[in-house]
Amino acid sequence: MEIELKNVGYKYKNKKILEKINLTLEKEKITGITGNAKTLLLEIIDCLKKPTIGEILIDKKSISKENIQEIRKKIAFIKQLSTDQFFNDTIKEEMLFITNYINYTSKNIDKKMYESLKIVGLNDSYLDKKISHLSSGEKKLVQIAIGLISNPKVIILDEPFEELDYDNKKIVIKLIKQLKHKYKKTIIISSNDINLLYELTDNIIILKNGRLKVYMETAKALQDVEILEKLNIEIPDLVNFTLKARLKKIRLLHHRDILDLIKDIYKHV
Repeated sequence: MEIELKNVGYKYKNKKILEKINLTLEKEKITGITGNAKTLLLEIIDCLKKPTIGEILIDKKSISKENIQEIRKKIAFIKQLSTDQFFNDTIKEEMLFITNYINYTSKNIDKKMYESLKIVGLNDSYLDKKISHLSSGEKKLVQIAIGLISNPKVIILDEPFEELDYDNKKIVIKLIKQLKHKYKKTIIISSNDINLLYELTDNIIILKNGRLKVYMETAKALQDVEILEKLNIEIPDLVNFTLKARLKKIRLLHHRDILDLIKDIYKHV
């Protein structure tokens, strides 16, 4: 599903929060968003908020009252805090609540719920578990499972790693990669963690002062120190290490996976 933003802007109390956002999100890619107003941009893409100016095209069509319900079935929004997403006691109740909210029907809704849990690595015994009894890692996986029920084409994750420890971050990263490669999902991730965006995303959007400053391949953008310094963006650790090694005449290539970097180091040291 193609999503295009044309001259999108958003005002709040006559203050410009976003302006002149023009971009087309690539299908079946992972796009990262960092900078100010990134959550607002996600909410506009998800049709949760309407832009003050400009328009959003979904598969070349403008959003309208007639197609908004169908669009919501195709886009899943995973909120930053699980406490902002859950309204019911058990996982099954929450899943049924969401299917009713987006007006999603299926001949075998129980099977859809089981399949969604299975994709994120949880078994069907979780359906009757109380959400309040889950760990932060389990809650994040359940959030994603709920979003997958309607088999959306686009998955939006707002700061998905915020509540997670190192081990659970790795689980969610692996799941996101699987959703892209195995299930062919288009994924949008907002985060201030440049290291994770560098490792995980194909393309990156950098916002500053409400404007789109960068939209390009992640590797190209985050390996360009001049761009990063100009926008006051942190240099990813792997990029920084490689640059320092090159100053010492060690000819390392840029790598986005630390294991690949380690192999490269062994070749030169």
